[in-house]
Amino acid sequence: MPDPKANSILSQLPDEELAILVPHMQMVSLRKGQVLFEPGRAIHHYYFPVSCAVELAIDMEDGKAGATTFINMNSVYPLHLIGETESHNRATVSCPGQCFRIPARVIHEELQRSRSFLWILLKESVRLFEQACLESVCLRHHSLEQVTAKLILLGTDNTRSSTLGLTHQEMANSLGVRREGVTMALQKLKADQVIDTYRGGLQVLDRTGLESRACGCYKSLVDLRKQGACSVDHHL
Repeated sequence: MPDPKANSILSQLPDEELAILVPHMQMVSLRKGQVLFEPGRAIHHYYFPVSCAVELAIDMEDGKAGATTFINMNSVYPLHLIGETESHNRATVSCPGQCFRIPARVIHEELQRSRSFLWILLKESVRLFEQACLESVCLRHHSLEQVTAKLILLGTDNTRSSTLGLTHQEMANSLGVRREGVTMALQKLKADQVIDTYRGGLQVLDRTGLESRACGCYKSLVDLRKQGACSVDHHL
């Protein structure tokens, strides 16, 4: 089983507090497209990604949907604290991989007992709120090519690979735009030899070139993710 400290949230816990959670941890393999939560559904477990990524999305009344943020090895889902029993988002696995799963009851009990754990999750909730706000502004002010390049970079960061197994439709769903727009953006990136595409995915050929095509929000999001990997003061 992977080291629990491979997940940033768990790695910030003092060893004696992590030891309390370890007996309740279950390592699960999540497949792409697997739905972990639906809005209004009961929360039974908390998920701490190790090598997977989870996309949080909100479905609108008109049937449209869009991602609000991504959860990877630097975070946890759901990020509800004491007393919450239902999910507020649809959580879907965007990048398959392994994840630690811990019963919600155990997490809530530890949050009531541990100031360190509570402080870590409070800091993470602020970080994810800032990330979601940045994404919202980005989609309104930057071109589709820029945000598509940003999505590819963030996706390959999650997989730690130069390939990304997302279809044009899945990318469009994440961005809340039409598939045709994403296809045109990808065709331009491919023509410039920044990426290569294949059925069901793509490969980054020139990462530096791709970063130059992305908006500055990519680097801002990377900085926010790094904040999630910072250590907390264990003397709280």
